[in-house]
Amino acid sequence: MLNIKRILVASDMSESSALAETRAAALCVQLGLPELELVHVQDTGFTDMLGQILGGSSQKSEELVIEQVTKDFEPLRERISDEFGINTTLTILFGRPSNEIARYANESAASLIVVGAKQPGTGRKFFLGNTPDRLLHATSIPLLIVRQAPVNPYQDVLIPVDFSENATFAAKVGIRMLLPASKKTFLHAYHIPNEGLMRYASVSAELINSFRVKAKEQAEEDMANLIALLGTNGRVSQVVQYGNALHVIEDYVNANNPDLIIMGKEGRSRLGNLLLGSIARNTVNETSCDILIVPLKPATDAAS
Repeated sequence: MLNIKRILVASDMSESSALAETRAAALCVQLGLPELELVHVQDTGFTDMLGQILGGSSQKSEELVIEQVTKDFEPLRERISDEFGINTTLTILFGRPSNEIARYANESAASLIVVGAKQPGTGRKFFLGNTPDRLLHATSIPLLIVRQAPVNPYQDVLIPVDFSENATFAAKVGIRMLLPASKKTFLHAYHIPNEGLMRYASVSAELINSFRVKAKEQAEEDMANLIALLGTNGRVSQVVQYGNALHVIEDYVNANNPDLIIMGKEGRSRLGNLLLGSIARNTVNETSCDILIVPLKPATDAAS
């Protein structure tokens, strides 16, 4: 089972990363962690340009950047210490943010990466931003994408499940990492395979409805088995809804405004590349609450 022992927050000193910093610090307090790690990545293009301007080596320009960034982060570190009573460390890296954050998080055995996302753009429900979007594909460590201003600990958590191994693991993480006071809802969207073809073939509405009833009964049985497997002892609500999974998730979010969605990641391709499932990808893009994406069996997972 996943034990959150080290939280890393990616910061570029923007408004969106400020939300992530606050949420990460609050999670440290919630989980009893004494320290939060701040990670800042500086594009090497800037240091190269600075070196040319100053006529010095790249090492010298990196040293100047580290000195200035360290000063810039002092007010943030003081705020976190004063507000949350925890220590912070600051790591400054050079390169492409998503690549460097993923690499460093893996090498430092981080349990959770927290990153902020940009505010919605004109005509868009939500704009994820380059770094969170690339991290979704680059890292094998659970990734928390923060969109809302943290006010309280997560109290209303939605966990979509399709009874796959990955979704079951994500549900385990949701049960384990969140305090018992949190409301947790398992949501499953069921459907009838090839229903459109059956309608096209003029299959009667009564027969199609009988298939729906059987599909619902199977989904409810699978949900009961999942809850029994996780040993939640009635600490979760459950919703079994007919329809397209993405639409069912969107409708639930719009009607209930959960604080957080926890979803599993698709896993890996035959080539070893990390994959983000279509439902997870669309949920990330189409909903506006915080989302925790949990890869299957992340590197820091302990035995369950």
